[in-house]
Amino acid sequence: MISKKELNLYLLNGYITPNWKLSSKQISDLIKNVEKLISDNKHCRPEQIVCPHMKGGTMGDLKGDTYNYFIKLAYTKEIIQLLTPILGQNIILWGSQVFCKPPKDGMAVPMHQDSHYWPIKPMSTCSVWIAIDKSSKINGCLKVISKSHKENFIHGKNQTGTALNSGIPLKILKDKKIDYIILEPGQLSLHDATLIHGSDANHSTFRRAGIVFRYMNSNSLFDRKHENHHQKDGHEVNYSKRPIWLIKGHSGKNTLVKNIN
Repeated sequence: MISKKELNLYLLNGYITPNWKLSSKQISDLIKNVEKLISDNKHCRPEQIVCPHMKGGTMGDLKGDTYNYFIKLAYTKEIIQLLTPILGQNIILWGSQVFCKPPKDGMAVPMHQDSHYWPIKPMSTCSVWIAIDKSSKINGCLKVISKSHKENFIHGKNQTGTALNSGIPLKILKDKKIDYIILEPGQLSLHDATLIHGSDANHSTFRRAGIVFRYMNSNSLFDRKHENHHQKDGHEVNYSKRPIWLIKGHSGKNTLVKNIN
């Protein structure tokens, strides 16, 4: 569980890197399953593998059986203990994504706020970003603007060739201080949906892979009437039919809720 100090830092800055990491075996299993997922899905850019915890992914085109592993990983007891002080006793898993930036070819992610795209009302969510490889400035680690989760920013279209085709115009952010989240394999960061974040392209000779699990307080509503956001960010999704998973507590007024048991 995160400490009171860590919780206060999360509320103040919009993110934290808790003092916890996966075990050596958990890291080994994660690497093995991510590499199999990527190998099974060469038709996808490895930065854009959406919902690997679901059979078929978000649009039914993901191949392989690694979804069984990823859904169990999302239920990891220690991860849920980290989330509980932030989200409370009623938690739903509603999304995940693998972000794997190949050496010298990894795409940048423009600075953005996840809340701009997501169908959660009200926006009570937390993203758990787990490093699979060492993640540093050299290979395009996550970068954030501390305290930016306290307001909403305008998003516009970006140039092609990025893993997200819309983000916050650079002129708005030119005077903002950027923090780089440096992680070892198995370490993780937690961030608020409204925190401005992104990452640079990977021009190094080292891969940078991570997986993010997206959780919400179940007192919020997963809005199934929300527009499918491929029109906003380039990813095809179907929010109207996507199942979500109850992690703990009750599911509120949410529908299509599954349980791992």
